[in-house]
Amino acid sequence: MKIVALISLAFVLTACSSNAPAPAAKTEAAGASGQAQAVKRYPMHGKVLSLDATEKSARIDAGPIGDWMGAMTMSYPVKDPAEFSKLTAGSTIDATVFVDGDNFWVGDVKPAANK
Repeated sequence: MKIVALISLAFVLTACSSNAPAPAAKTEAAGASGQAQAVKRYPMHGKVLSLDATEKSARIDAGPIGDWMGAMTMSYPVKDPAEFSKLTAGSTIDATVFVDGDNFWVGDVKPAANK
């Protein structure tokens, strides 16, 4: 009986002391099929109505955004401080909306081209 216990203990200690590296974390979101999904990009044209410096977001009255969203006014997060600094209330902009699963944000901000 002691031999079985010692052999079992040896197996447990061997398994616990494995030097195998931990599996790497995925850097991209996986879809329902398990395939990695790239961040989607959609052009946006809209008017900046207000800014929230605390939340780093901009309330924008935007036209339709590709097949992602119809025209509407809402707050969009702006991750990059340099992009946020390009925004001013009352200005009309062209930008990119980045969509990664349920997360989205605005970047690539430029003054709107004359239309």
